[in-house]
Amino acid sequence: MEQEKSTLYKRFMNSKVFYPVTLSLIAALCVSIWAINRSNKLMMTTTPISQNTVTAGDYLGEPTTAVQNTTAKKQQKQTTSQEATTYAYETNKANHGEWLLPVNGKIGKDYSAGKLVKSATMGDYRVHDGIDIIAQKGTKVRAANSGKVLDIYNDAFWGTVVVIDHGGEVVAKYCGLAAQTDVSKSQVIEKGTVLGTLANVPCEQKDESHLHFETLVTSQAKDPLAVLNMLNKTE
Repeated sequence: MEQEKSTLYKRFMNSKVFYPVTLSLIAALCVSIWAINRSNKLMMTTTPISQNTVTAGDYLGEPTTAVQNTTAKKQQKQTTSQEATTYAYETNKANHGEWLLPVNGKIGKDYSAGKLVKSATMGDYRVHDGIDIIAQKGTKVRAANSGKVLDIYNDAFWGTVVVIDHGGEVVAKYCGLAAQTDVSKSQVIEKGTVLGTLANVPCEQKDESHLHFETLVTSQAKDPLAVLNMLNKTE
């Protein structure tokens, strides 16, 4: 039996169809191997993409949220800024219209604009940062405009001083009042409100009885008559 198989195998190998059949089998095998490799490469390429595929909505969700959050924060910041600006304006807006002289009277000593002037009381030369309005002791002293009382204190040189924020960065000092005032610290007042009565100014007591009145704009002393628009309205 084995001898017959061997004989048949030899006959097949020596036949004319051996080589074509063999080549065909080898070709088929190569094609199969190529097809398998091709399939594996495609799977390796497409699988990760398939696993990582996301929809447009999923991908854009986070960036869109970030943009919305940034916009919301910007709008909130703008709103906060506007509210702060409005608050600052309402609580410190410039006063318009006519101002009042705190007391009715002539100007005894002008604002010196940084120049030294003789002080009869102190016996020296010094700047005069306000105006002295002649008035008798006991005269009612009124607020030159509406505002808020920032402070009330007693000073060895200026007597009792009432400090008022009149808005627009204008702060006024009413000096030489009696110790008992008619307003209190932090009180919001209207133009013409009685602050107290006139007493005396210790460092100017040799001058005629008067109210020493100063105005500061952005913390700098300015001529009160200029601030009150009264440079040409006083006697």
